[in-house]
Amino acid sequence: MFMNNGPQPFSNIRLIDFSRVVSGPYATSQLAMLGADVIKIESPEGDEARRMAPTSELSEGSMSPAYRAMGINKRSVALDLKNPDARAAAERLILSADIVIENFRPGVMKRLGLGYDLMATKKPELIWCSISGFGQTGPRADSPAYDVRLQAMSGLMSITGFPDHGPSRAGYAVVDASTGMAAAFAVASALFQREKTGRGQQIDVPMLDTALSHMAPTVAEWTIGGHVPKLAGNQGTSGRPTANAFPCRDGTILLACNTERQFKGLSNVIGMPNLPEDPRYQDWPSRKANENSLREIIEKRFAEHSAVTLEDLLEKAGVPASRVRDIPSAIADSQVTHRGLMADVEGGSVVGAPFSFAWGGPSIKTSAPKIGQDTESVLKEVGLSELEIKSAMS
Repeated sequence: MFMNNGPQPFSNIRLIDFSRVVSGPYATSQLAMLGADVIKIESPEGDEARRMAPTSELSEGSMSPAYRAMGINKRSVALDLKNPDARAAAERLILSADIVIENFRPGVMKRLGLGYDLMATKKPELIWCSISGFGQTGPRADSPAYDVRLQAMSGLMSITGFPDHGPSRAGYAVVDASTGMAAAFAVASALFQREKTGRGQQIDVPMLDTALSHMAPTVAEWTIGGHVPKLAGNQGTSGRPTANAFPCRDGTILLACNTERQFKGLSNVIGMPNLPEDPRYQDWPSRKANENSLREIIEKRFAEHSAVTLEDLLEKAGVPASRVRDIPSAIADSQVTHRGLMADVEGGSVVGAPFSFAWGGPSIKTSAPKIGQDTESVLKEVGLSELEIKSAMS
């Protein structure tokens, strides 16, 4: 494994994080793992994500699993921004920083007297990233946005699900997470740009734009090919009849069998090495034309094996495949443990960065903070007096 010694990319970079729930906190967690000093500004009640859990027990103490996963390496400052003294403290923090990330509705920060236009006049080199559902301008700019709404609006749900059951949302907040990663990339790009120009930047990251960007190849099926993508179930994008999910004795195997060599490997695994010589299955067009009978053959043979056994046999035969794992099985995989992807924090473990550096790479150093646990120490760092701190916290 690579060692993470040496300076990190964003060491000595301060980021003031006004974001909450998922998209913004996910973005700032990525930058925090790369060394940014992320100061999370939240209300005295705390970020809604602190209570975002499937059961009340899991959100006990306003420390939900979701919040713990996205709160790593951050410090928490609790301020009621309705309080003028709290807003003054927030402004002091902003002007001490390199980056601000917020995901309020457009115009909220301006109404608080903390908008980009005003702050940039006082600190032109400031990098300001606004995350929202639809962007800072446009006919939907003020419309409320949640991940599932954007999954529907972006067309993502129109291709997710089965024709006989209808559309389905993805099993996690995929638009929130992808928007967070897009925001982190945009901020990193702006920092690089500032190194060359000395100028700050205003960044606008809409969830709708991000969702469509992540589906760019699929969108092009329509914009370039004139084909409207439909619900595909578990069918692979190749359209091969052997790029799909198949039941086995105790689970499901997802095949990505797309080449002649792989089809020969699959035929050997199911004990039918001569299957590629059958005129019905001798090439991909004939296999597609006889997809139903081919599927029956595969399902009958798969029913004789466990998912674990089949996965092993298919891998040895050079056929891309995986049993459908649940989350506990996924993170227990030997590849995941070898990579050291999971990191121990207070309350359990969380997923780290999806990449590594030879040196100075991402790391998790501290667990998610309790509400406002760093308020006094952080405000002292930016020069507030004891009386100013007391007023800001009241």
